[in-house]
Amino acid sequence: MVSHVAAPAGDRVINEALGIDWSNWDFPTHLPYSQRAMADFWPTDIIAAPANAIPLTYADRSLDLAAIDIAEPGSDRRMSVEELLNRRMSNDALLIMHKGHVIHESYRDGMTETDRHVNHSTTKTLTTLLVGMAIADGLVDPQAPMTEYLEVFRDLDAWNRVTVQHALDMRTGLRYEEHYEDPDCICWSYFRATGYYPPLADTHAGYVDWIRREMNTLQDPPGQRFNYASPMTNALALVATAVYGGSVASLLEEKIFQHIGAEADAWLNLDPSGVAVTEGQLSLTLRDFARWASLFLNQGRNLVGQQVAPAAFIDDISRPSEQLRAAWRMGDYVDMAPQGQYRNQTYVLDAECRQLAMLGIHGQFSLIDLDQELLVVGYGSHPAQADEVLISALLSFWDRIREHLQ
Repeated sequence: MVSHVAAPAGDRVINEALGIDWSNWDFPTHLPYSQRAMADFWPTDIIAAPANAIPLTYADRSLDLAAIDIAEPGSDRRMSVEELLNRRMSNDALLIMHKGHVIHESYRDGMTETDRHVNHSTTKTLTTLLVGMAIADGLVDPQAPMTEYLEVFRDLDAWNRVTVQHALDMRTGLRYEEHYEDPDCICWSYFRATGYYPPLADTHAGYVDWIRREMNTLQDPPGQRFNYASPMTNALALVATAVYGGSVASLLEEKIFQHIGAEADAWLNLDPSGVAVTEGQLSLTLRDFARWASLFLNQGRNLVGQQVAPAAFIDDISRPSEQLRAAWRMGDYVDMAPQGQYRNQTYVLDAECRQLAMLGIHGQFSLIDLDQELLVVGYGSHPAQADEVLISALLSFWDRIREHLQ
């Protein structure tokens, strides 16, 4: 059963000895501590693990990453994959599952197998399965406007033109940008409104208030352009609660977490008004991250073959679409995957749509190769939210692991 932990009063200290608190949790040297302590400074719903976990199956021999060489991104220098993880990706933990068996599991920079680590935007893909379930249950029409289910935004004309599928594919056309390197970007006011940082005098009180004031006009025709917009994932979760009832945490617990065989409770952070921050604030152990992400490798089935999530919603991710590719090419991330697309809150990296990705700031990721039956999940504390060094290193790592296992 879901339990709730209120945010502490005052400065919301994470580590008093090191001076880490709510205001500076994302300083580069603080990340290895703060990203494992999100429940210490956010209001948090605790999602209960089932009484009995589904054990992971381990291969007889572990993959030795120190013995696999790789070219350092941007140079001719060779290094080991282990060195790349440490020096270029600031990796905290890594698990590789191949053909149903864990072939590598490792922890770095103080993280252990019992620690929960914030997933950041990989949360988007994981939690949006609730919308896929609602579609499969006939409760949500993906072609209906979001306001069919969200009365609170019904008086906003722009929102009446945005469908559920537009939101799932980040093609809403709503005015918003997410450029972390720009201190004047609108995204920073969103982050303050939802509780990532202490509020300023003019900060709105929570997600819904912020949307109504700041994200209420169109900048593109809906459906035309991929434009990454974290706030839309919270709205999708509100759609799920509108049709099912209950809280996001209770739905995740009932419909997903109890069925993937998780071994530890999960944390889901809330904004100041109680809205679940499903665009980035789920914290899991590494193994439970792998259990949840494996649903996308196995057409919605858990590790013992039980259907948890609708296969049709997951299969839809890996269906090539020229419309989605055209929208992707108009977006900001095309250099990362020139032949890619984005579907159901999931990145597709290749033209054949056989490589899927979940990506989060500071080095959180899940990478899937459907043909190789390969799943890699990782947590990181990279000093930048996202930059070319991190993305280049991650994609080089992914290509090298896939090549090694062929």
